[in-house]
Amino acid sequence: MANAFKNGYLDITSSAQTIYTVPASTETIVMSLRITNVNGTASDYVTADVLDGTSGNSRIAYQLTIPADTSVDLIENKIVLEATDYIQLSGGQASGYLEALISVVEITA
Repeated sequence: MANAFKNGYLDITSSAQTIYTVPASTETIVMSLRITNVNGTASDYVTADVLDGTSGNSRIAYQLTIPADTSVDLIENKIVLEATDYIQLSGGQASGYLEALISVVEITA
């Protein structure tokens, strides 16, 4: 088995966007999903979903408020994802408030 440590980045908008998709023939451990509000004066909110093509979807966070100039890690414990699962994020503002960083370990046979 081979392990690969990877990061993904996303400027969050009000439309759902994919920050990470598990490659085929791979399992992934999500270590961290940090959301940072880079706006100095206004709060925003984030919604985070895990989407699974075979068994449904699961919500990590729903309209969780992120105050100005703060960061929140949405993953307190690790999350295991299977091949083709993906994580989508959306915020309340069209742009400029929230940035996301995801850290994962990909495991391939």
